[in-house]
Amino acid sequence: MRIVTQLAVVLLGFSLLAACSDGGSSSRPVAQPEVEQPAEPVDPNLIVIEAGEGFQTRLIEALIGAEPGHVIELPAGEFDLDTALGIDVDNVTLRGQGLEQTVLNFGTQTSGGESLRVTSNNVLLEDFAVVDPPSDGIKFKFSNGVTMRRIRVEWTCGACEENGAYGLYPVQTENVLIEDSIVIGASDAGVYVGQSDKIIVRRNTVSFNVAGIEIENSTNSEVYDNTAVDNTGGILVFDLPNLSREGARTRVYNNVVRGNNTPNFAPEGNIVGVVPTGTGMLIMAFSDVQVFDNVIEDNQSAAIVIVHYDISGFTTDDPNYDGAPRRVYISNNQYANNGYEPADLATDVAGLFTGPGGIPQIVYDGIGEAGSPFAEEDRICINEDESVTRGVIFGPNGTEVGSEFFNCAHASLPEVVLDTPDEILEGEKPLTQEEIAALCTPQGNGPNFEALEVNCPSLEGYNLFSDALEPRRAPNSGIAYDLITPLFTDYAEKYRFIYIPEGKQAAYSSRDSLDFPVGTIIAKTFTMPNDFLNESAGEVIIETRLLLHRKDGWATLPYTWREDGTGADLTLAGGTRSLTWIHSDGSTRSTDYVIPDANSCKTCHNATRPETGSGRNMETVIIPIGPKARFLNMDNVYAGKRANQLEYMWEQDVLVGLPADLDSIDTVPAWDDPAADLEARAKGYLDINCAHCHTPDGFASNSGLSLEYWREVDTAYGICKQPVAAGSGSGGLKNDIVPGDADASITVYRMDSNEPDVRMPEIGRSLVHDEGVALIREWVNSLSGGCE
Repeated sequence: MRIVTQLAVVLLGFSLLAACSDGGSSSRPVAQPEVEQPAEPVDPNLIVIEAGEGFQTRLIEALIGAEPGHVIELPAGEFDLDTALGIDVDNVTLRGQGLEQTVLNFGTQTSGGESLRVTSNNVLLEDFAVVDPPSDGIKFKFSNGVTMRRIRVEWTCGACEENGAYGLYPVQTENVLIEDSIVIGASDAGVYVGQSDKIIVRRNTVSFNVAGIEIENSTNSEVYDNTAVDNTGGILVFDLPNLSREGARTRVYNNVVRGNNTPNFAPEGNIVGVVPTGTGMLIMAFSDVQVFDNVIEDNQSAAIVIVHYDISGFTTDDPNYDGAPRRVYISNNQYANNGYEPADLATDVAGLFTGPGGIPQIVYDGIGEAGSPFAEEDRICINEDESVTRGVIFGPNGTEVGSEFFNCAHASLPEVVLDTPDEILEGEKPLTQEEIAALCTPQGNGPNFEALEVNCPSLEGYNLFSDALEPRRAPNSGIAYDLITPLFTDYAEKYRFIYIPEGKQAAYSSRDSLDFPVGTIIAKTFTMPNDFLNESAGEVIIETRLLLHRKDGWATLPYTWREDGTGADLTLAGGTRSLTWIHSDGSTRSTDYVIPDANSCKTCHNATRPETGSGRNMETVIIPIGPKARFLNMDNVYAGKRANQLEYMWEQDVLVGLPADLDSIDTVPAWDDPAADLEARAKGYLDINCAHCHTPDGFASNSGLSLEYWREVDTAYGICKQPVAAGSGSGGLKNDIVPGDADASITVYRMDSNEPDVRMPEIGRSLVHDEGVALIREWVNSLSGGCE
C-alpha cells in the first residue's frame, strides 16, 4: 500500500509540472515522494522479556540460554514467581524499568533457596525489585565483578522474624559495587557483603532491617553516602571466626545513621541477634576501620559501639582468630541525641554513667587490652570533641577512661578502586537450528558423542539407550552404576549410567569424584514406584538428567519425560509433576515433584578451582558429585554376573589408578544398614546429601560448615558451632549440632523442615526424608558432651 501511495505522488508531481511548464522555469513547488525512514537497528544482544502468559518460563529460559554480552530486559509490572532464578554466564545484564516499575514477587516461591542467585563474573543487575523472597533476596557467590544498581529488595511484612535473612548478599566475591538501592525488612542484614575483597557500597537506603549494612570478614571496603534509618543497628563491621577470610581495611564515611531503634527481630541463634536496639554503628573484632564525616543521631543505645567478639556470648575454637578490634580510627563525625535509652545495650553498662551527660556517644568494651594496653600501632583512636569521649567503658569491670586514652591517629586507608576486567569473554557464534538438528540426529548404534557440545531438544538425540523410550536399562556402550548411600530426592528411584568415549579413561581419586575425561556423559533417570510394597505395580518415569563433559567444562541438562512415555524433552526452565504412590509403610503419599531448571542443577554441582595458569584467582566450575570411590565401592550386576563396580570399570579399561586393594578405600556404609556403625552411616548420609555444598569449595563454603565423610567430627563439622548466616533457618537454636540433644540442633531442625527458607538441602526435594532425619537424630542423641 505504501509503494502504491508513493507512486501516485510521483505521477501527480510529473503531471503538475507538465501542465504548468512553458519551457521556462516554474516557481510552483514540485511534490516530492515520501522517503521511508530506515528502521532502528536491532541490537542482537538485547533480549526483551514481554509481560503475559509464560513470563516465568520465558525469563528462566532466557537466563539459562544467555551468552556473554547479552542484556535481558524486563518489562514494567508486577510478576509472581514460584521458583528461584539463576545466572551463571559471564558478562550478562539483567535490567528492569525501575525499582518501583518492575517487581518480581517471590511470595509464592516454593523451590530454591535465595530468589536470585548469580555465580558468574561481571554481572550487572539494575532497575528492578525483588519482593517477599522466602529466604535471601539476591545472592552472588564466587563472582568477580558484582554490580547491583537501583535494586529494591523488600519484605512487605516489615520488621518480621519470618522474613528472609539477607537482601543484597554477595559472598566470597571480588570487585563489588552496590549503589542507589533500597532494602527493607531483612531479618539479618539488608546489604551484606561477606568474605569478599574490593567493595564499594554507596548511596543506598536501608531501613527496618536488623542490620542495615554489614561488612563481614571482608577486605578493602568502602561504605559511604548511604542512609541507614529505623534498623536495629545502622552499619555493622564484623570479623567472625572459622571463616575463609579475615576482615581488614574498611572505610565508613559520609553516611546518615539515624533513629536505628527497631527492636531486634533476628531469629534466635544468629550473631546479629546480639546487636542492641538503638545502635548507630557496631564494630566487632575487625582490624583497620576508619569512621569519619558521618551524621549519627537519635540512636537510643549508642552512636558507635566497639567490642571484642567475646561480648557476643558466642565461643570459638579457631586458633588463628583474634577477637579484639584493632586500629580503629574515629574522627570528625556529627553526633546528636544518642544513648538516651541504653538499657538494651546493657543495664550494667548504662549504670556506669550516672553523672552529667549519661552514656557517651562511643562505647568501647576494652576486653582485648584489659590489663595489657595495645601497642601504639594497634590502638583505638578517637579524634572527636571531648564530650563525645568523656567516658568510654573499658575493660571487663567497666572502668571509665577519658579522652586522653584515645588520643592518637592512624594513617588514612587507601581508596578502594575496583578492577576493570582485562577482557570481556565473548561467546562463540551460535549454531543454527539446522546445524543443531543435524548433530542431534544419531548415526549408528553407539552414544552420539558428536552432539556433546549442543543441547539436543530431546533426549533421544544423544542415543544413550538401545530403546530410546526405555532409559532404565540397556545403555548403548554405557556402564550402569549405583551408590551405596544415594542422595534423597522425594523417595524417587534412580537409574545411573556412565558413557566414556572409546580410548579415554577416568582417573581414580581417593576423596573427590572420579576424574572423567572430556566427552563423558553421565545420565541419571528418576522414577517413582506406584507401590513400594508391590514391585509389579510398575513406576512412573519422571526425568532424566545429563551431565556432559564438554571442552569448556561440565554442562547440566534436565529432560522431562512425557506422561505418555513417548520421549523426554529438554526443559531448561524445569517444572513440576504431581505424583501419588503407596509408601513402604503402607500409607498413600503424594507430592508436586520439582524438576529443577538447568541453573538449579549447577547450584549443587558448583565448586571453585584455581584458574588455569593462576595461583591466586578462582573460578567456578561444575563437577559430578555422586560417583566418588567411597560411594561406588560395591557390587553390581553386569551381564548376569556380580562384580565390584570400580573393578569392573578398571577391567573395561575406562578407569586408571585404582588401588589393588579395594579394602583400602575409605568406604561409606549403607545409610539404612542397622548393623553398620551409627556415626559412619550418619556421616555418609550427610556427605551425599549435604557435602556437595558444605565443603570449602562448595556453594555453602561461606558457612564454615564442612560435611565430607572423611572429616573429623569437630567444630567445623558442626559440633557446638554457631551458624554464620542461618537467618530464620536457625529456628531460634544456637548450634548446628548439640551433642546429645537433636532437638536443640539446627542441622536436625533444617532437615526436618519443608519451609523454603528453612529446609536443608534447600533444593532437590519437596518432602522431608523421615527415615534420614531419624538417622541423624539418633546419631546426634548418641553423642555426649553438650554445648556450653
